[in-house]
Amino acid sequence: MIDPNPHEINALAAASAEGGAYVESLGKTDLALFTAQEWATLVEVIVTAFQDHLREAYADDPPF
Repeated sequence: MIDPNPHEINALAAASAEGGAYVESLGKTDLALFTAQEWATLVEVIVTAFQDHLREAYADDPPF
């Protein structure tokens, strides 16, 4: 992402927190030990959190 705006920066932070919480819930920190399902779920958690945060931010502050 080039020159993220404040909403995108906040969304990245929210997605990082959600991803971190998921990783902690697994009790593993070595990504090489993740199963294919655990990896797919991590990606889904991060992408969904990012999109949800942006959707909420832009609902209150549309970019146009």
